[in-house]
Amino acid sequence: MEAHSGEIVKLNLANSKIDREPSLDYFDKFPGGRGLNQYLLFKELLPGTAPFDPSNVVIFGAGLLVGTGAPGDSRLNIDSLSPYTGGIGSSNVGGNFAVALRAAGIDHFMVKGRSKQPVYIFIDDGQVILRDASHLRGKGTLETEKIIKEELKIPDLQILAIGPAGENLVRPSSIMVNTARAAARCGLGAVMGSKNLKAIAVRGRRTIEPKSKKHFQKKVNELITKLKENEFNKKRMKYGVYCYDPWIDETPYRNFQGGLIPDEKLTAKIRPDVFLQYKKGTRTCNNCPIRCWGVYEFQDKNGIVISEALQGNDPHNFAAKLNIFDARDILKAHAICNNLGLDVDNVAGTIAWAFECYQRGILSEEEIDGLKLEWGNSEVVFTLLYKIAYREGFGDILAEGSRRAAEILGKGHEYSINIKGQDLMESLRSSVSWALGTAVAARGGTHTRGAVIEGRLQNLSKEKSQQIFGITDIGRPDSYEGKEKMVHFFERLEAMMDCLGICMFTNSLRVDMVMPEDLAELLSLATGLEVSTDEFMWLGEKVHTQEKCFNVLHRGWTRIHDYPPDRFFDEPIVNGPMEGQSLDREKWGRLLDRYYDIHGWDKKTGWPRKETLLKLGLEEIADKLAKYNRLPE
Repeated sequence: MEAHSGEIVKLNLANSKIDREPSLDYFDKFPGGRGLNQYLLFKELLPGTAPFDPSNVVIFGAGLLVGTGAPGDSRLNIDSLSPYTGGIGSSNVGGNFAVALRAAGIDHFMVKGRSKQPVYIFIDDGQVILRDASHLRGKGTLETEKIIKEELKIPDLQILAIGPAGENLVRPSSIMVNTARAAARCGLGAVMGSKNLKAIAVRGRRTIEPKSKKHFQKKVNELITKLKENEFNKKRMKYGVYCYDPWIDETPYRNFQGGLIPDEKLTAKIRPDVFLQYKKGTRTCNNCPIRCWGVYEFQDKNGIVISEALQGNDPHNFAAKLNIFDARDILKAHAICNNLGLDVDNVAGTIAWAFECYQRGILSEEEIDGLKLEWGNSEVVFTLLYKIAYREGFGDILAEGSRRAAEILGKGHEYSINIKGQDLMESLRSSVSWALGTAVAARGGTHTRGAVIEGRLQNLSKEKSQQIFGITDIGRPDSYEGKEKMVHFFERLEAMMDCLGICMFTNSLRVDMVMPEDLAELLSLATGLEVSTDEFMWLGEKVHTQEKCFNVLHRGWTRIHDYPPDRFFDEPIVNGPMEGQSLDREKWGRLLDRYYDIHGWDKKTGWPRKETLLKLGLEEIADKLAKYNRLPE
């Protein structure tokens, strides 16, 4: 099959009705993946829809280059209405599910409605079969995958599933692909759970052929060589995703209370070399030259612990946020979250909120099931993970995320560190470009939609900086000048990487790996349609603006929602090389003005202007926003 000849399949779980249409019909609007997912979502949902309402949809979209042989062509975008924010819920995940879905002839799979009983979906070369999942209720993702493979007698099935957390509508829940790759943030596991959908298993046996196969393969070989020779990637190949010394300037120490970890001896306990001793092997996503999917194993008092796909976020979340400085405890917490279907970022943020409230005397032991929520108590963290996933006792409150937990209890609001309602993973005081990309992200606090790390661009020449970002100097991390242009570049690039299904680790927020011109060439060779680098980035702008419009329509958020939490303005870094550094509200306001200008959005509201939408070919979206009075005056 050709690279852009698959189907869009829509399944209503309430009546088992299936509709199909060619994805090629939409190619002139969006090239696939995240962009087309969100276009379909925008068309489908009316304002006022609730995340757990049967009328909400969840869309699984494989990127346009998935399965073609492009480097890192494994990514699946999952989009819905977020149970955390009520705005766009969007996650991008690796593993090998997306490749099988495209090989089954399906580019986008939309699920709506709610089944009367638990079900899982079996997609067999395009045929969609509903199967009873009552026997899978309450089971973790590891056991769920094992049972489905044994039941269908197909060992090479690719499976995504939710754990008990998603079934119990826990907001910090994820969807797990191949039991170890997390579609995290936004609580999308709970959306699946609200539909009584436990899992989707897929087998696909078609071959996806680029239009210009010979030239496509030549370009792929060039990029794979480049990626393998990159020094940063060599670290990833050795260590896995977590491959760098942590926390040069700032950490989320104890729920973002300060700067660096006070005791350097603690930090030394969780450097990448420490985890390396537990690494027993490597798995890989489709056609990945980097192979960052580590498999870790060790013995603890309860037996063998196997933990897969440790992320750089894990030491950030469990060590710095919760003061846990035993690598085995971090690996164990990660493994528990994978099996329960918990998102490590959101659940660690929620637990850190509870720990700080306990530290400050806001929560009593009676309110928290007699637990002592003391920093560094890993056993309490393990207990809370299970309590949250099964909504037991105090875990039932934490299952709502920190902002809702504070609202339920009527206290502790100032210690809920969230953006747009979603618990935050990222530290924001030490880098303005990192803070901007994170704060303005449509899905609510995330660095994977445009945030920039200046440290990865330090050796960039003035000429190259001007060519890529339109500025001659990227500046110091604490400078506000030109940072909107850097974020704007990566917003568009990452949007298109999600549309094509290419892993962001083939770029890693750097400019010495895969770049827009490379991806535009791959897209052209795969489809036979000539796409220039400028057109490629224009499409990225279109996708990014569409996301913004979804939030404007469904939430009416304005510029105030593009500010970081107060803690990052009011409480400076307390130690280290950037001691005393915090964000500045006045400078942030001027930065937002420039950021909105570069997008063609209204400065007062932060909403896209009608003329901007028309220039991007988003007439339908402009009309819908006008209908609901959501265009700036």
